[in-house]
Amino acid sequence: MCFALTGCYYLFMSGVEGSYSATGAPLLGRVTSRDEQTGGTLEIGSAEKQQCKGWYRLSQVKTNRWKLETGERTYQGRIYCVDGREGEIEFTSADRGRTGSISGKISGEAFQVNLIKPKKSHCDTEECRWGFKWTNENELSDSPYWKGGANRQLSSADQ
Repeated sequence: MCFALTGCYYLFMSGVEGSYSATGAPLLGRVTSRDEQTGGTLEIGSAEKQQCKGWYRLSQVKTNRWKLETGERTYQGRIYCVDGREGEIEFTSADRGRTGSISGKISGEAFQVNLIKPKKSHCDTEECRWGFKWTNENELSDSPYWKGGANRQLSSADQ
């Protein structure tokens, strides 16, 4: 539990790996969250290229019969890809977003990724830490489609 006066800070990053269900094509990426209550971002792609980015928000907190939180949370969100595809994601975690699995569909194509521990603990690069080496990390932020998707997501979250 974190109180505003204590000065604690929640910043979490984990790698993800998985695949598209139908083809078995591998997916790698990362999850980042600054607040376990609201959610975070998901970035996925091949080992060489970031392809999709999405947001997820807290949708359900599981409680026990005494109405105390168990730590299990479900997050839901949207994902947008540089090639114009988009879809929905669901993130299920037993420990407030620090581990778990993310499943979803991008233009009807199902995928699943699991949060992973770093491949090596003392690393300075994404390739060493999570196993991917994205050549152009700004490709998504420069894409007109990505900007449109981000604007739609932000405007719907404000309502």
